[in-house]
Amino acid sequence: MNIRVPRTALVVFSAFIILASLGGGCGGNEEQTTSEPETSTEASTTWTSSATATQTSAASTPISTPSQFGSLLSSHDSLPPPGKMTKPSALTPFTDPVFNTQVERISDAKALSKPGLFPDYSKRQAWSSDESLLLLRSDDGSTLLFDGATYKFIKVLEGVAGEDLFWYPTDPALLLYNPGHELWAYNVKTDEQYRIFDFTGYEFANTRGEGNLSRDGASYAVVASTYNSSSGEVTPKKFILLSLTQAGGKITGKIEHSLDLPKLDSFDWVSVSPGGQYIVADYADEASGRFHGVEVYDRSFKPVWQKPLGAGHSDMTIDAGGDEALVMDVYNSDSDKTVFMKYRLSDGQATELLTVDAVFDQHISCRNENQVGWCIISTFDFVGRLTDSAATWLPFEDEIFALKLDGSGEVRRIAHHYSRRYSPGTPDPDHSVYWAEPHATVSRNGDRILFGSNWLTNMDKVDSVDAYVVDLR
Repeated sequence: MNIRVPRTALVVFSAFIILASLGGGCGGNEEQTTSEPETSTEASTTWTSSATATQTSAASTPISTPSQFGSLLSSHDSLPPPGKMTKPSALTPFTDPVFNTQVERISDAKALSKPGLFPDYSKRQAWSSDESLLLLRSDDGSTLLFDGATYKFIKVLEGVAGEDLFWYPTDPALLLYNPGHELWAYNVKTDEQYRIFDFTGYEFANTRGEGNLSRDGASYAVVASTYNSSSGEVTPKKFILLSLTQAGGKITGKIEHSLDLPKLDSFDWVSVSPGGQYIVADYADEASGRFHGVEVYDRSFKPVWQKPLGAGHSDMTIDAGGDEALVMDVYNSDSDKTVFMKYRLSDGQATELLTVDAVFDQHISCRNENQVGWCIISTFDFVGRLTDSAATWLPFEDEIFALKLDGSGEVRRIAHHYSRRYSPGTPDPDHSVYWAEPHATVSRNGDRILFGSNWLTNMDKVDSVDAYVVDLR
């Protein structure tokens, strides 16, 4: 079975900074709404909800092929790379020898004395709202600012850390970040910053590193947790939906609703949906019933549906039909395959998108909000496949490709990323570099893809990981 470790357990670089900043007060400033737990023995359960959403299915809505995908390969064939390539020089574009796309290494971690430079995550937008600026992260917890067009290094954003880091959608200079239990605003041009909201009474209150703001920047859902310094245990206590309002040049936050949590067997992440109508939680298990699997709520935390989907990778989008949807990889134990699925948030309607081999893992990016109907997948060999060759190469292996979200199985092949986390010398999660996973994330316009790669060199060293961009313009 394709077992995955939730990203939160792997993001070690931010843990030291977060723990150093602990201190929140006691009590709180919350307006609380709680829901009584419900139970279900159904494998997939839909509850009545007050949420409203467009009911048009994306499968019945034609999805156009973006112009930047016009000349890309669309086969499902095995397409191995020609062999090991010398690591490219920084800021020198080259052509992918298999897919004929333009790729450019945009960072030099060693030149900046940084332990690697890479995207924050596949579910996070790296470019600012007008794509003029770009963020990279490093294994020391720092956040670095680059020119979004030339990729010239600008500066380190001092103090900007934590698992939640978002570009604000209407101001290309404004970042929102959460180092632990406080949401801050930071202007990257003036260095002005101020606290938006303090989730008092909790040591942590964030999405656990995988959520986002709503696309309009008006909603932010978090899981508020306590921390036991003796045992090191982090205990999720409550979901909170924060409403954000911008007025007079400042953003303010107010708690809209909350949901008390029972003692959980497992938990991965929570996020408000792109359109702000739903809150989605991944409990990272395959059980049915409340507070298990993937559970979707409306804005008042009334449950909408639940499915026992396990701990797959995912992202959310608004598809071509106008429906908010979760795109997720799901392991099928009967076929020993991984299936990319789309789940409509309004009712859980499922659409099968593509089936791939389960010996590699993958990340999903639906950050292309200006070019709907497709998402970007980046695959990487998992612990059961420490070596490969052209003779054994699988379709979509160690590759970045675009996947159409209408159930047609249509793809566009983009690039090989030449990165390997797992190898004979780095055989498991405890003896490998997490940031060597490519974590490809797509720009808002869908025509540039950022990814991290060690270029198959010094795979046990984090400083061998640099950032690359595929430019389809």
